[in-house]
Amino acid sequence: MAEAGECGNLITLLNKQQLTMNKHFIKTSLFIIACISVLFFYILVNSPLTCQEQCNFSITKGENLKSIANRLKNEKYITSSTLFQFYVKLKGQEKNIKAGYYQFTPFAPLEMRFLTGFRDESLTGFTPPLTIVNITKIITNGKLTQNNNSFLITEGETMLEIEERLKEKGLIDSSSSLKNWKVEDFFSEHSTLFQNIAPDNSLEGYLFPDSYHLPQGLEEKEILSIFIDNFASKINEDLFFTVKGQKRSFYEVLIMASLLEKEVADEVDKRMVADILWRRLDTDFPLQVDATICYAEFQSFKKCSLTVESFKIDSPYNTYLYKGLPPTPINNPGIESIQAALNPLENDYWYYMTDQKTGKTIFSKTFEEHSQARQKYL
Repeated sequence: MAEAGECGNLITLLNKQQLTMNKHFIKTSLFIIACISVLFFYILVNSPLTCQEQCNFSITKGENLKSIANRLKNEKYITSSTLFQFYVKLKGQEKNIKAGYYQFTPFAPLEMRFLTGFRDESLTGFTPPLTIVNITKIITNGKLTQNNNSFLITEGETMLEIEERLKEKGLIDSSSSLKNWKVEDFFSEHSTLFQNIAPDNSLEGYLFPDSYHLPQGLEEKEILSIFIDNFASKINEDLFFTVKGQKRSFYEVLIMASLLEKEVADEVDKRMVADILWRRLDTDFPLQVDATICYAEFQSFKKCSLTVESFKIDSPYNTYLYKGLPPTPINNPGIESIQAALNPLENDYWYYMTDQKTGKTIFSKTFEEHSQARQKYL
C-alpha cells in the first residue's frame, strides 16, 4: 500500500511538472508570436513606398482619415489604406493631421520637401525612404508653404462646390459657370467614356477626386480637361470590361456610385446599399435617396438643409417622386464607390439609415423594422 501511495505521488508530481512545462511552452509560444507580429508590423510601416520623384498631395480642411488613406493608396504612395489608418490611430495622431499642400519626395530626410526650393547640402548621401511612419510625421507636423497652384477635389464634391473653390483661388473668373460645359464639348477626346450619354448632359461625375497642379492662367476648358483626362486614366480597361459583363451601362454605374458616396461611408456598407438600390430599381421600387433631394434643391451638400417641403420638389432628381436613377450623377464619386456600385454585396435588406451619433448604417428587412429604427436612431 505504501508503495502504491508513493507511485501515486510520483505520477501527480510528474503531471504537475508536465502541466508547468505546457504553460511555459504556451507562454513562450505566445511571446514569440507577439514578437514576430510586432516585427512584421514594424517592417510594414517602415517599408519604402513608391514615390520616385516629386509627388503632389493635398489635404483639405475637415477631410477624414479614411479619405486621406484611400487617396494615398489610389496614388500608390502607400500599399494599404487600412494599415495607414491603424498606424495613425495607434500613434494617436488622427486629430493632429494638418490640411494643406504637400510635395512628397524620396530625397527628404524624415520630412517632405515643399515648394520652397529648400535643399540642405550637408545631408547629401542621406536619403531615407518615404514610409508610412514618415508620411504620418509630415502630415501631423504640417510644415506647409503656400502653393496657389494646388487644387484638391475630394470624393463626393459637386460641380458647384468645385466651381466655388476654383473661384476662391482665382483659377477661374467669378462670372464663370461650369454647368455651361457639356459632354459634347469633350466627346471627341473621350468617346468611350461618354458613350450612350446625351450630348447636353453636364460633366457631373467626371471630375475625378484627386490632387491637381493648376497654374494660373488656364482656360476653363483646359482645367476641366485635366480633371476628365485624369478620370479616364484611373478608370482602366479592366473596369470597363467588368461593366460590359453586367446589364448596367457605365453611366448608370457612375450615377449609382454618386448616390453611395453620399449615403454611406463604410466600403462594405456601400456594397450592401448598392445591392438594395439595384434591387429597388429592378422591382420598380422608388430609390428614396435623401441625397438626391439635396442635389435637386441646392446642387451642393454644404448648403443642404432638408425640410418636409424639400421632399415635394418637382425635380427628376427627387427619387421619392420619380422612380429610377436620377438623370445624372449627383456628385463626383471616388474609385471605392464606383467599385461598390459594380460589386454589390447580396443581402436580404430593403431599407437602411445612418445612426447620426455613431455613423453606423442600420439595415432593416421590412418597413416596420425601418420605422422602428428611425424612432430609435434619429
